[in-house]
Amino acid sequence: MTPKIVTWKQVRHHWEIYLLVVPTMFLIGLFQYYPAASGVYHSLFRWNGADISEYVGWRNFGDLLGSTEFWDSFRLAFIMGAWAILKLIPPIIVAVCIHRVASDRLQFLYRALFVIPMVIPPLIIALIWRSFFFEATSGYLNRFLEATGLFGLLCRADQWFHWGGIFVAGVKPAWLGDPRLIITSVVIWGFPWVGTFAVLMHLAKLGGIPKSFYEAGEIEGANWWTKFTKIELPAMVGSIYVVLVIEIINTIRDAGSILALVGIQGGPGGRGTVPALFMLRKAFFEQDMGYACAVGLVLTVVVLSLQKSFTVAMEWETQPKTSRIAVRVFGLAVGAVMLAFGRLVPLGWILLLASFPYPFAYRLLPGAVRRPADRLLIRLGIIRLPPSVIVQRRDPGVYIPQKTVRQAAAAAAAAAPGGSVPVAAPSTLTVPAAPQPPPGRMARHLLEGGKHGFIWFVLAFAFLPLYLMAIVSLKTNQQFYEAPARLSPPLHWENFTAAWRMIAPTVANSVFITISATLITIWFSLWASYFFARVKAPLTNFLWNAILILMMLPTIANLVPLFRLLGDLQLLNTLTALVVVSASGGQVYAIFTLKNFIADIPQELFDSAEVDGANHFDQVRVIVIPQAGAILGTVGVMHFITEWNNFLLPLIVMRDHDRLPVMVQLLRMSGEYLKFWGPLMAGYALASIPIIILFLFTMRLFMRGLTEGMH
Repeated sequence: MTPKIVTWKQVRHHWEIYLLVVPTMFLIGLFQYYPAASGVYHSLFRWNGADISEYVGWRNFGDLLGSTEFWDSFRLAFIMGAWAILKLIPPIIVAVCIHRVASDRLQFLYRALFVIPMVIPPLIIALIWRSFFFEATSGYLNRFLEATGLFGLLCRADQWFHWGGIFVAGVKPAWLGDPRLIITSVVIWGFPWVGTFAVLMHLAKLGGIPKSFYEAGEIEGANWWTKFTKIELPAMVGSIYVVLVIEIINTIRDAGSILALVGIQGGPGGRGTVPALFMLRKAFFEQDMGYACAVGLVLTVVVLSLQKSFTVAMEWETQPKTSRIAVRVFGLAVGAVMLAFGRLVPLGWILLLASFPYPFAYRLLPGAVRRPADRLLIRLGIIRLPPSVIVQRRDPGVYIPQKTVRQAAAAAAAAAPGGSVPVAAPSTLTVPAAPQPPPGRMARHLLEGGKHGFIWFVLAFAFLPLYLMAIVSLKTNQQFYEAPARLSPPLHWENFTAAWRMIAPTVANSVFITISATLITIWFSLWASYFFARVKAPLTNFLWNAILILMMLPTIANLVPLFRLLGDLQLLNTLTALVVVSASGGQVYAIFTLKNFIADIPQELFDSAEVDGANHFDQVRVIVIPQAGAILGTVGVMHFITEWNNFLLPLIVMRDHDRLPVMVQLLRMSGEYLKFWGPLMAGYALASIPIIILFLFTMRLFMRGLTEGMH
């Protein structure tokens, strides 16, 4: 669709178009940009959030950079970020296995089965891991290590590598009680780390692969690994990049899961403190809100830098030479500063190694060194063959492994005069044909069985928290300690009655908050998306860039000034505060998604409507809403789930017990009613049921909308 251009002279005749975006910009400006500006301002003050305000200039930042606790929190965040790269592997494998299932019905069954455990609120998963898996006396993790003999191996490894007695025979490790195990605990929790969003993103990308690609691969004898590396993995590059960026950045700006696992103090010795948790502790426990605003500003700078770095890395070949030089210089400078001051030394080395100008340095080497290095790099496949080297196949249409091509090229390079690859005159490499016979019947059965076996293996681990929640909810404490992992009669259904009495008012609060915020988000973002997609008027680019910037800003970095803003507006301890803040933040992603979809609607539909005298409001009602039903449903479901699972802002804003959302109540129950396992697990189950039901009924709509939004 071509946007309609409105010039400054024409604005007076089309002024009503701005009414479409005014509500959105008002909410975003008040609850997103104003707290951000307030945080920048108050970071220069010694401020307790109320009556004490003293200008100190850059002292907060100086104290921050000299704080060992602050640097330790970033160290933990980057450790978790490094592990996030490994956690990308299970969702990729699961998505590929489901995509390769021949039966459409079986594919839908697998998707539905994966959705059920993965839509359980993350807070509940964290609390289950804290209560059941990490418990020292009878926790499932210690039981598993002992039953499999892995605990003995860990004890011997402790002696060999001098871990300091973390694992000692006869002593069960306290995963969340030992400072030396805190980092390990916050990394491994949630195994096998298969998230709904990642799997659905990958499946949406895989679903767009034409069948002709697979048919061509079959003709050339491609095996299962070649199909993955040459067809499926390239198709998933975009979704893998999005998931990777989200995971790494969330480890820096997220505090909810860590708070649920180890508490606001970060566990013993504060070893589980991430930057966002460090900021919250400074603000609401030590009442040093000016210092906390400085932490939030540093968080914002780090997150923006990471996002820019990822973007440049993904588009490195297309970046201007000046931009690449600037990025290398910046990386070298930051890495050198980290090493010089002894802060985040491993990250400093990574920056130095990643930013080093290897091509420039390689060209400075003498020829006697470069020639054998060329042969080695070609053999390893690190550098590409020169354009003059032509690979000729003996049999057209026969698949030749790339490894064979590299070996032939390296052999030709070694045989050339001087031992270098010919680059002046074209040469021909004749590569022997290596036809790949189709796999036999036994191999096909093994591949098919392995595919389904892996899916069910991951499903078993994914369903484990749900299974434990279900069976423990029907037990007394005595039954739980006697048989914690199996169902034992009699069944105590009265646990659900007791749990409902504890959470019923908070469930009603969550229903009101989520439905209200979702409806406001969808309604306002629909009109704003139409504005950005349909019209190119004065200030359009400025307003659009203002929204794009918010997509990169960490929301938690503005939590302290937002808390003070809600206090000034007399909105603290009100459901209205949670609704309007959620709607303002949710519109950013909703507008970005809807705008791309509306822009793909054929221009002819809008032209015909204008000929019939339809105004912009009529065009949205008659054209956009019927066309965008699936994507609106997707945006609504995602926002509903996000808001239902939110507990960090309500935990800080709400004080009245009768106005708490259900997730905050569950967090309180996990401490207050920790000994009553049956009612506690029943409460977890009741809080998960609305999300599970919602997703099951909207799964087809959600998947269709996600696919349309990504293509």
